[in-house]
Amino acid sequence: MSYSNNYIVAFENVPISYAGLSEEIEYFCDEAQLPNINTATGTINGLYTGLGNIDYPHTKVFTELQLGFMLDADLSVLKYLNAWYNSIFIETGTSESRSTRVKFRNEYTGTIKITKSETGPDSATQRKPITYVLEQAYPYAIDAVPLQFGSSQITKVTAQFKYQRHYTVDRNIRNIKDSNIPASGVLVGEVEIGPGIFTQQWLLPNGKIVEKQGNKVGTGTQPTVR
Repeated sequence: MSYSNNYIVAFENVPISYAGLSEEIEYFCDEAQLPNINTATGTINGLYTGLGNIDYPHTKVFTELQLGFMLDADLSVLKYLNAWYNSIFIETGTSESRSTRVKFRNEYTGTIKITKSETGPDSATQRKPITYVLEQAYPYAIDAVPLQFGSSQITKVTAQFKYQRHYTVDRNIRNIKDSNIPASGVLVGEVEIGPGIFTQQWLLPNGKIVEKQGNKVGTGTQPTVR
């Protein structure tokens, strides 16, 4: 069975970069959800005599996404979210009369990947049955961070993201005994199934061909780790 507390969140191609941020996003994100999808429909009347109104789909509708993060003492993720949000706008100076302009969309958007993972024999996130790739994403709201005296609790921040649309990368995790390709294996073919994601065919020393998914490595490549 699948468990809801096993997932991986990653930001890619974002306009702001911090050293070590990818690990903080992955380990400190304690609230996420796999995006939903909805459909806008229209109504046609009189398709058949006496049938009445009939709805038909015409547009995919992608709703916003919420991500929650635990904060370290340096508030690294909060600083990063603020910097990403501020990158949407252009402000000159700090005077009260400063003007605010909005940048072009491709200057402040990035990609968010949410992978549902499951425990495997080698790691807690070895099996990855599905990845949601959110295109042209950006934080449009950062919720207030509550502070109060009392019992010590981890400080958390929640941000709301909008995105253009998403697609999914599906993987078969039922057979994982060949998930680690031996160093003597050879890549004999790869096909791009999504932006930067390839299905690869590896020829093992025993003559068997297995498939994996990952980044492009180039035909004929041999893995460097067992």
